[in-house]
Amino acid sequence: MLKFLLSVLLIFSIFSVKVTALTLEVVSEHWPPFIIQNPENRNDISGSVTKKINDILAPSGIDYTIRTYPWARSYYLAMNKPNVLIYSIYKTKERTPYFEWFCPIHAKTPINIYKLKKNKADISALETLGDTVIGVLRSDNSHNYMLEHGFVEGRNLIVTSSEENNIKNLLNGRIDAVIQSKESLIYRLQDTGFSIDDLKVGFKLHPNDSTEHCMALSKSSSPEMISTVKKAFNSWRVNHNKNNN
Repeated sequence: MLKFLLSVLLIFSIFSVKVTALTLEVVSEHWPPFIIQNPENRNDISGSVTKKINDILAPSGIDYTIRTYPWARSYYLAMNKPNVLIYSIYKTKERTPYFEWFCPIHAKTPINIYKLKKNKADISALETLGDTVIGVLRSDNSHNYMLEHGFVEGRNLIVTSSEENNIKNLLNGRIDAVIQSKESLIYRLQDTGFSIDDLKVGFKLHPNDSTEHCMALSKSSSPEMISTVKKAFNSWRVNHNKNNN
């Protein structure tokens, strides 16, 4: 009888742990080589920064899933839904109040403007762009940056839902320039017949801003979730710093 009662209590305790387990939705975009979505398997998300997300969250006991969407959708979810974590995201003055921030999870990644060498646009500085038509990703930091500096959607700013579309538009001559990291551009040019050597690099965006990769948790997340993610991040950071010293 005693063994039976103990067994019942054990089953009940296991069930209770499952019921009360923290559930986290982790969202991002396809941003190779940092975040890579396998086109044949939606659940297969890899990349150098995704590995760090797994290293941070896996030991925490949080039940989490990682999904990639167009950046605008991922950003909307993180802004408006509790217990949603977004990565990789740059921490800017405008974004700071809306999230619980965990930085950095990856080193700074410079973002520059690029054009085909045969294109005559002057991309040496923001002031020289004039009517240069630039492709940007909707709700991305660079999208907001260009709007703040007087660019107008539909005129000299073409907004798309994916960087792949921006690259296609650049190579087909539909736009003059794109805003990218060099690492991502090299990856995205694979199988296009073009290489980074066919492009000219222009000025660097956000020269005074941090371009460190961060992860950010929705402000409406539960206190327990915020506390658990914070502990997991701090633990990872200590171990990460030890391994890099």
